[in-house]
Amino acid sequence: MWSGRLNKARRGELAFPLPSGYVRRPSGQVALDPDEQVQTVIRVIFAQFERLGTLHAVLRYLVEHDIQLGIRLREGPDKGTLEWRRPNRMTLQTLLHNPAYAGIYAYGRRRVDPRRQDPARPSTGRVVRSRDGWHVMIPNVLPAYITVAQFEANEAKLAANRARAEAMGAVRGGPALTAGLAHCGRCNRRMSVRYHTQHSKALPEYVCARDMSNYGAQKSCQLLNSACVDAFVEQQVLAALTPAAVEVSLRAADQVLAERAELERLWSQRLERAAQEADRARRSHHLAEPENRLVVRQLEKEWEEALAAHQRLREDYDRFTRSSPHILTEAERQTITALAGDIEGLWRAHSTTAADRKEIIRGVVDKVVVTVLGTSERVKVTIVWAGGTTTAGEVIRPVQRLEQLSYYPQLTDRIRQLADQGIGASGIADRLETEGFRPAKGGKRISAATVRDLMRRLACPAGRVHPHRPAPPGEEPGPNEWWLKHLAAELDMTTSTLYAWINRGWITTRRESHWPHRLIAHANQRELAELRERRTRPPGWYSRRIWTDTAETTGQQTP
Repeated sequence: MWSGRLNKARRGELAFPLPSGYVRRPSGQVALDPDEQVQTVIRVIFAQFERLGTLHAVLRYLVEHDIQLGIRLREGPDKGTLEWRRPNRMTLQTLLHNPAYAGIYAYGRRRVDPRRQDPARPSTGRVVRSRDGWHVMIPNVLPAYITVAQFEANEAKLAANRARAEAMGAVRGGPALTAGLAHCGRCNRRMSVRYHTQHSKALPEYVCARDMSNYGAQKSCQLLNSACVDAFVEQQVLAALTPAAVEVSLRAADQVLAERAELERLWSQRLERAAQEADRARRSHHLAEPENRLVVRQLEKEWEEALAAHQRLREDYDRFTRSSPHILTEAERQTITALAGDIEGLWRAHSTTAADRKEIIRGVVDKVVVTVLGTSERVKVTIVWAGGTTTAGEVIRPVQRLEQLSYYPQLTDRIRQLADQGIGASGIADRLETEGFRPAKGGKRISAATVRDLMRRLACPAGRVHPHRPAPPGEEPGPNEWWLKHLAAELDMTTSTLYAWINRGWITTRRESHWPHRLIAHANQRELAELRERRTRPPGWYSRRIWTDTAETTGQQTP
C-alpha cells in the first residue's frame, strides 16, 4: 500500500489537502480559488514579505490594514464554505514555506519520526524535511502565485532570519548597523553584537567569542567598538547609493502607487462582498411569507446586521481614502524626487530608524570582514558587496591604553624631545594636537594630565613653570616660601595633591590679602626633605598605618 501511494505521488496523481488559495474541481484538477479576494490576499502576503523581509512585519501589515485570510472548510456540514479569519503567525509561516504556491507538487515534506512521536498522541512527531529529503518534487504542475526563484528567495530569507549563530538574523532596532554582517577576519566566523550602557546610551561592540564559548579560550578572538566600522560602512554605502538617486525616486513612487492600488483593490472587493451579503439578506427577507413572523423576524435581523456591516465598512473605506489617496499628486512626486536626491539627508532624518538603515545596508552588502591589527588601534575593514566586488579600508578604533597605540614609540620620543626643550605639560599637549597625535580612547587632544603622567613615567624633566602675577608690595614670597606651582614643580607632583596635603595640615600656607588671594606655601630645606620622603610612599600607606596602629592598640587592651 505504501509503495502504491508513493508511485501515485510520483505521477502527481495523489490528492492531498490544498492550502488556502486553491480548490479541487470535481474532475480532480487543482485550480486557483475562484474568489478574487482570496487570490488578492495571497498575492499581497507574498508581495509584502518581499518588501518587508520578515514574517512578523507582514503580520503587522495585515493587522494594520484589517486584512483577513480566506479559508475553505475541509470537514463538517459546511465543507467547502469560505470563512474569513484573522491572520496569525503560524498560518503565515506555513503559507510562506509551502511550495505549492510556486507551482511545485511536493510529497513527503512532513514525515513522522518515531523517536519523537508520543504513543498517546498519534498526530505528534512530525518533522519538516529539507528539499533533499522530499519523496516527490514535480515543478510546474500546480497553478502558481509566485515563481520558483521567488520561493527559493523566500526560503533563504526565512532561514537567514532565524536567531542562529550561522544565520544573519532578522533586522532589529539596535544602533549597530552591520549586525549580522560583521565577520571576523581571523577565524572567518560571524561576529555577535554586545551592548553596554554609558550615560543611559546603548553602545554596541562587535565581538568574536566563539572560541571562549565552544572551546573555553581565555579571551575573545576580537573585540572592538562598532562606531568606527559602522561609520566606514555607512560612508561607502551612501557613496554607492548617491548616483542612483533618480532611479530610487522613480522606483519609490512606483512602489507607493502599486501598494495603494493593491489596497484599493482589496477594499473594493470587501465592499462588493458586503453589498452582496446585504442584498442576499434583503432577497431572503422578501421571499419569506409575511405571515410567518417567526422566520421574518430572524431574516429582518440578519438584513439589518448585513446593512450595518456594509455601512461600517463604507465608513472605514472613506477614512482610508482620506488618509491615503490612491494617486500621487504632483507635489508628492516632487517631494519623493527631492528626498531621493538628498540621500544623506534622508539617511540621517529623524524619521529614518536604525532598522531602515540596516535594511538598506543589507540590500547592497553581503558581509563586512573586520580584522584588528594586533592589539593596536588600527582596524582593516573589507566590504563584500552584493555583486561580489570588494572595498577595503582602514579605520581607527578606541583602545584602553596608550601603550596599545601603533605610534606609542613615536609619541614617547616626541614627549622627551619637547620636555628637554623646557616645555611644560600644557605646551606639549598643544604641540601633540597640532602634530596629529590622538589619545587612546578617541578624541582630538591628549590632555595635559595624560602628558604629565607620561612625563613622570618616562622620568622627563617637569618643564618650565609659567611666571606668576606679581604679588602686592610687602606680600612677595620670602625665604623658604613658594608659590604652589613652583613647589609642585620642585617636588615633581601635581598641584591637586598639594591642595590635599594642605587640607591635611602637612603644609603650612598663607593667603594674599588682595585679589586673587593666592596661597603661598612655607617649606624650608628640612620640610622639603620630609615632603620628598612623603612623596615616595606608596598610595594607601597612611590608611594602612591607621588600621595597623588601631589593631595593635586593640590587641594591647584585650586581656
